[in-house]
Parts: sequence; C-alpha cells; structure tokens
Amino acid sequence: MKTEKFFGMVVLFILTFAHVNAQKKMNPEILKSLPQSLELKDEVQKYQVVTNHINGDIFGNFFNKMQVKGNYTRGLAGGKVKWNKVSVATSMQPEGDYPEGEKLNYMEDFSYVPSEEMIQPEKFEHFTGMYTAFAQNLVWDILGIEGLAWAHFEKLELNKPFHATDFNGELDLAGQGTFENKNMLLTWTGISEMNGELCALIDFRTFRNPLEYRAEETKLKGLSHYWGTIWVSLSDKQIEHATLLEIVSAEMQFPGQTGKQVMSITREIEVKKLL
Repeated sequence: MKTEKFFGMVVLFILTFAHVNAQKKMNPEILKSLPQSLELKDEVQKYQVVTNHINGDIFGNFFNKMQVKGNYTRGLAGGKVKWNKVSVATSMQPEGDYPEGEKLNYMEDFSYVPSEEMIQPEKFEHFTGMYTAFAQNLVWDILGIEGLAWAHFEKLELNKPFHATDFNGELDLAGQGTFENKNMLLTWTGISEMNGELCALIDFRTFRNPLEYRAEETKLKGLSHYWGTIWVSLSDKQIEHATLLEIVSAEMQFPGQTGKQVMSITREIEVKKLL
C-alpha cells in the first residue's frame, strides 16, 4: 500500500511539474497573431499521402473499400514536386488490413511545378491504365491542402472563421467533370506540436459542393462535404501534417447498367511527413 501511494505521489509530482513547465514555455503572445513575415523555406520535404475510400449506400451498407497511397516530395530544383511509390489496394471486407497494392507505374517520378495548370487534361496525357482518376485526385488533393495552408496564413485570426472566397467557384476536372467549392472557411484554432515543431492549427471546411464526373461509361453526380486540419510550422511554414475527411452523396451509373445507384462515398486523407 505504501509503495502504491509513493508511486502515485511521484506520478502526481511529474504531471504537475510538466504542466507548470509547459505554462512557462508557452508565451501567450503567440496566440495574438500568426507571424506576419514568415517565409516558406522551400527546402526538400518528403511526405506519404494516404487516401482511404469507403464505398456504400446512403443507409450505411458497405460495398467495398480502396486505399491509394504514394510518396510526395516537394522543394526540388525549379520549384518542382515529384511522386513515387504510388499504389492502389482494394478490399471487399469492411475490417482488416488491405492486401498489397498495385503499383501505378505511370506515377513513378511524375514531376511538375504546382500551379492551376494541373487541372488541364494535357498534364495527364501519359496517365494510362487503371485508376487514373484516383491518381489525379492525389495531385489535386495535395495542391488544395498546400493552398489552404499558405494562401491566407497572415490574415487568419484566432478562432475567427475567414471566408477564403478565392477558393470558391467551379473547377474543370481535366475534361472529365466539374467540382464547385461553395463556401470555403479557414479558421486558425490554436497552437500544437507536431514532429518536434511548434505549429499553427488551421481548420478548413466547405459543404454542399456540386460534383459531376464522367469517364467512359461511368457517370457520377452529387454533393461533396469536406473538412480537415493542417499543421503549419511556425519556424519554416512547412506543412508538418494534414488530415481531410470528405463525404460524397451521389447518383452513379456504372458501365453496362441502365439504372442509377445512390452511393455514399467517404474519403479520409492523411498527409504524414517522412522524417
């Protein structure tokens, strides 16, 4: 009994000391505003981007799932970025790990300068074979996350939603459909630590976004709702981590089918820094 009481007191002392020490280290001035002159140190950064798709109906019945993942490198010469080790794995089971994925060879060493031009069809002319739409989504997802992290960084105020109107509007999806952001909101919600870096937490969200997609005989029309969080380093403005959750409700028509099927598609994205 005395031993348990002794260890309990030790744990209490450690937790109390850690709390006091953390308070001493945290300067309350850091919550008044984000750095106004922080420049992006565009050195080489490497990430793994993992997207999990869960497909089912609007009543919660599971159909199948898919995982798309790849390694993303930015900060290369000439402002270029590059993809490697991109693969797609599928499963008909709601639980358990994915089998080994199929490598997308056309994505190996795929390099470009991030810009609005990456929604043009000619940028993906060499994408042939399976899963090209999901490979394109990898490119567009990371473009969007980086834009949301940096475009209005200096304008954000703690816990005050910011209307990022320049992210609103309809986008052409490389000639295969359209996506329209309706009302993008950014909110700086606080300070956290990630990968040993002190980071600004930036939340984003936009709901009721019309989506249309058509490729060969597959057609989709519906609404997208997505939101997430980005950890932005307060020392070099690099993205240390990011998450995104998207829910799409849509009518879909598949090859060989005359009728349409109402689907619920959940996408969960995690951008993890490779240290």
